[in-house]
Amino acid sequence: MQKRGQTTTFVILGIIIVIVALLLLYLRGNLFFGPVTPDTLGDRLLPISDHIKGCIKEVGDEPIRRIGLQGGHLALAEDTFKLYGGTGISYLCYNRKDDARCYTRMLTRGDMEEELSKALATEMNKCLNVNKFKKGFDLTIGQMSLATDIGNDNVAVLVTLPLTLKKGDVVIKEDSFSQTFNYPLGRLYKVSQDITDIESETGEFEQLTYMLAHKGQYIIDKKKPYPDKLYILQTKDSDYKFQFFVQGEPTA
Repeated sequence: MQKRGQTTTFVILGIIIVIVALLLLYLRGNLFFGPVTPDTLGDRLLPISDHIKGCIKEVGDEPIRRIGLQGGHLALAEDTFKLYGGTGISYLCYNRKDDARCYTRMLTRGDMEEELSKALATEMNKCLNVNKFKKGFDLTIGQMSLATDIGNDNVAVLVTLPLTLKKGDVVIKEDSFSQTFNYPLGRLYKVSQDITDIESETGEFEQLTYMLAHKGQYIIDKKKPYPDKLYILQTKDSDYKFQFFVQGEPTA
């Protein structure tokens, strides 16, 4: 009986220790131990920053991949695309009647950046929950804005969200958070413009000649789903794809 009583006592002590440890961890997240300094207050910014950057990563990947698969557009207007393999793919060069050549559809990096920024801003507002970090200090949250920058080999997403953390007389501020996606959207966009330029000038693009001239940097697959041409572009070192249609003319 004495041994059983000792065992019960140890179990109760163990439970108390666990409860105290959990309570200390909770208090550590809500209270400051020791003097409040910019460094100790800055530590409270780290999980907020991680949350914001995590949201950028979470919402950014799919639209950035999709804009490549859809030929530089997220929103597909009527008569500007063709379904292929279940994906809507944009025409970047339209048919000229009775002419092998086509006329190009204007697409700039700025156009793609604007579409991406709008789409990502909408999704970021759904993902963000900065208010949940308001523990043990005053947190002021400003208005969010988002910008996208398409480089040759990456896409940078910058979120501006003014944050002010205050505890007593100590105040720190942060407003910029970013993530970079290593996708060669800019380079493949440039290749698509080279192709549409040649298609509009001569009516035929020789992908093998182009690939050899660029020393195998690009993989260009040309398919011909009647009456159009489908170009699927990749770099040799990435699985990222940019694809688009050149519109053909049906025969009578």
